[in-house]
This record gives sequence, C-alpha cells and structure tokens, in this order.
Amino acid sequence: MGSGRKGKSKKKRGDPPLDGGRTLLDDWARVWFDSRRHRVAPKTLANERSHARNYLGSLRALPLAEITPGTIEDWLAAVERAGVQARPPLGRPHTVRICHGLLSAMLRDAVKHQLLATPPMSLVKRPRMPPPQPKYLELDDLRRVVEATVATGDPRSLSVLLMAGLGLRRNEALGLTWGDVDLDRRLLRLRFQLGRDPDGALGRRPLKTRTSARELRLAGDVAKALDTARAGRAMAANPDDFVVSFGDGRPVDPDAMSRWLSSVGRSVGITVSPHRLRHSAATAMLNAGVAIETVGKVLGHGDVRTTAIYARVLDTSSDAALDDLARLLEGK
Repeated sequence: MGSGRKGKSKKKRGDPPLDGGRTLLDDWARVWFDSRRHRVAPKTLANERSHARNYLGSLRALPLAEITPGTIEDWLAAVERAGVQARPPLGRPHTVRICHGLLSAMLRDAVKHQLLATPPMSLVKRPRMPPPQPKYLELDDLRRVVEATVATGDPRSLSVLLMAGLGLRRNEALGLTWGDVDLDRRLLRLRFQLGRDPDGALGRRPLKTRTSARELRLAGDVAKALDTARAGRAMAANPDDFVVSFGDGRPVDPDAMSRWLSSVGRSVGITVSPHRLRHSAATAMLNAGVAIETVGKVLGHGDVRTTAIYARVLDTSSDAALDDLARLLEGK
C-alpha cells in the first residue's frame, strides 16, 4: 500500500464555506468589529459601529448565505428612502454610500475567513454621489467668527486662526508643537496631526496623506498670535509641547474643540465648524485670484481636482458672459 498522507487536507479555493454560510450577520459583525480595534482609528471604528447599529436593521438576523445582491439592493433602497424622509429632497447620500462600503468590507472579510464562498456585493453597484458642494463662510462672517473666538480668551482660538488663516485641518492645527514653528524665519512645518491610539489616548500621528506634509509662511494675525502665545510661555518651553494647549503643553481634545467653536458661532448667529473654516480659507484665496494649483499646495491637496471643488462654488464666469452678451445686444 502507498504511504498516503493522513489528516485533513487543506481547504482549496472554490470549496463551499466552512459553515455553509449559516453564521448570522449579527454574530459576524461582533467578531469583525473586534478585529478592527487595532486596524483603524478609534473614531473610524466608532463611526462604523454607529452606522451598523443604526442602519443594518433586519440584515442582522440573516445568515450570511442568505444575503444576496437583491437583498442588499432592497436594503440600500430602504436606507435611501429613510434619508429622503428625514432630509428632503436630497436625503443622505453619504450615509447610503457609507452603508454600502461598510457591508462590502464585512462580507469581503467573511469570504477571506471562508464563511462565504463569494462576496455578494460584487454584483451591487456603488451608490452614486451628487457633486460635492463645500460649505464656506463669506469673508465678513469669517472675520466675525475669528474675532468672537479670540474675544473669549480661550487658548483654542489659536487653532481657529490657524484653520482660517492657513487652511489647516482641525487635527493638523491641534497637532502642532513648538518644534514645528520657526518664529524667527516665520515658517510653520506640517509634519504630524493629532490623533488617538487604539486605547483612545491623544498623540501625534502621521498626516492624512503624503502631500499633506508642507511648509507654510506665517504672516498677519496668525504670526502675531503665535508670537503672543510663545511669549506667554517659559523661556525653556519644551519643543514637544503642543502649540494649542491650556498651558500645560498637553493637546486639546479635538471633539471638544469642535463643540466649543460651534457654540461661539451660535453666539454670533453663524453656523461654523472646523471643516467650514478650512473651506472658507480655500474659497477666500480663490476669490482673491490665487492660482488653483497654489491653493492646492497650501491646503495639502495631492490632486488639483480636489481643490477644483472649491473653484466650482465660485465659478461665475457664465454670469459675466451673459452680462457681456446683454450689453452687446443693447448696443452698450
């Protein structure tokens, strides 16, 4: 007799799933989320959990094998209808897109763990998104918000100046340390951003993208505010101390900063957020005639098409053309 190998043979690609797809989506979701604790940022994980909790609905009780492309399309249509009812007429297209991506990732990993033979999402089209329309403040409102935050005397007003005056992202502004600021040469070096580790502790983390690393010239109120903040510290201030801090060199909580900014905005009748400050800086530069490529470099965009989103908001060239045509027809 031949000396055949004993024991279980390795599972081959194309074999049926290990449990026939009987695992419920709800059970798989718990395992899946637990595995992501050390793979994604805590805030990303919290957002994913929130969307799963709020939108997975009846899918939770289904075995993985019973989640078909048709089932998924019906579920996405229900999420879309609920969004339109909550916020007519456009609804919440971003929510539908996020739900599609979340379920897609969960089922794709179920295939990797051999709980499913094939991912049903491969036959479901990704929901389309309307063209993005950044929300920004007119220059007068932007000035009012900056003045109102500075008037509070709160150290977080420095982050508002950095976002409004340099177009920084919120966590870029909050992640700056004094070692990043060269007041003599009037330069600011963006190398890190503020973020949380898997245990929720705040610290410096890599920037959003490689192109986010940049060097910016300091001028105007931003330079003056940094001078004042630096002068208020001890001569031997640690270069690792955070620029935006309540005086102890430790970082400021990003979510608390956003809530504080929103409350100051409400006090002067203006809806504002960190993203809106950054968008306002971009539109103000474009409106002043700064080249779109230059604006993109200031903002740390890797693709000029990202910056073009702001340019579309300001594009009034067709209005000017029609005004010119009207004057020509009127003989003026």
